[in-house]
Amino acid sequence: MIDVSFVITVYNKAPFLDAMLLSLGNQSGDFTREFIFVDDGSTDKSVEIIRQKTADWPNVKIIQQENGGVSVATNTGGFVAQGEFIKIVDADDVMTHFATRRMLELMRDHKLDHLQAKWQLADDLVAAFHATDDESGTVELIDKPFEVFIKKGMGGSTSTMMRTATFKQVGGCDETVFVQDFSIPLRISYEGRMGKTDLLAVFGPKTAEGRVLDASATVIHDLSATIQHFLRDHPEVPAALQQVAFKRCAGRAWKWAKREQKQSMFCRAFFLYVMAQLPVWSKTAGWIEKTLYVWDKEDVRRP
Repeated sequence: MIDVSFVITVYNKAPFLDAMLLSLGNQSGDFTREFIFVDDGSTDKSVEIIRQKTADWPNVKIIQQENGGVSVATNTGGFVAQGEFIKIVDADDVMTHFATRRMLELMRDHKLDHLQAKWQLADDLVAAFHATDDESGTVELIDKPFEVFIKKGMGGSTSTMMRTATFKQVGGCDETVFVQDFSIPLRISYEGRMGKTDLLAVFGPKTAEGRVLDASATVIHDLSATIQHFLRDHPEVPAALQQVAFKRCAGRAWKWAKREQKQSMFCRAFFLYVMAQLPVWSKTAGWIEKTLYVWDKEDVRRP
């Protein structure tokens, strides 16, 4: 039995791979592991670097596919994972050397399906990796995680670990949206046991060309789209939470339209925002879908 399957999605990340592979290859602990690299159609030397740097690693699998986006790539790796747990790794991130071992311990101690750890940005990822030794960390169990997601949101990739069986049971990521950070915790929150820890597990680069985190229109659109798709597929979600979801998504759309597109209160986004305040809706997926029009004019990444 493999304890942890590392699922590393890669798309044109050659400049960051040395640091990421340094941290990946030096994860402390005697747990068994496999490494699943999913190259999502890179056109640089990413695959060449991975093959060279992992030539003497055990249990390495490199999957190459046409570019489909990070959600599709995550599912490609996740569904072939053989480990008890999946540790997702973004190719431009660096894990602290104790991250996987400590998160594995916390997952097992608290019988979790999903764990979210802390992450920070750093100027020098290698220096941050070598300088971090505080592996203390406590877990806070998330009560009513689905309600927390709808009201406050959740996200994360390299800073998370999840139970492989749960990942597969919920269908992995929503492949119809580009960003994978939201659909996994949303789907797991509906039935799973979740927690968060103050353990520092990840450093990300302060600047990274093409990083999804910097594509704010994509991130905001995909959060709303992920919720809309989930409510469409789960109409049994209580009306009170459906209404909260509509308010949140309509509020994001109106703020974007007002701030970024300079639209007035006579626009469609404001009308939808007003409609969302009415406590009369029992099914809101269709209404949330209407709010997504705001991003039609933006450069939103698509799978």
